[in-house]
Amino acid sequence: MKTEIKILHSSCCATGSPIKRNIEKIANDNNINVSIEELSELKDTMVFGTMTFPSIVVNGKVYDYKKYLTEDKLLSIL
Repeated sequence: MKTEIKILHSSCCATGSPIKRNIEKIANDNNINVSIEELSELKDTMVFGTMTFPSIVVNGKVYDYKKYLTEDKLLSIL
């Protein structure tokens, strides 16, 4: 089963962030199949109902990325 991940950035921040690389590394190290999409356009991020950036959406559930900075915490939601 593939874990669907969306990384939500504020519109002033470019995609290609270290967040994506971090998630990819953790997923790789733990044999988790992920699909990652980065969104930074306001119209795309607003549908998730958050104004906290960066946020990540894992299988439809929104998380404040700053609360999941450690590998253990991030792994727990993947």
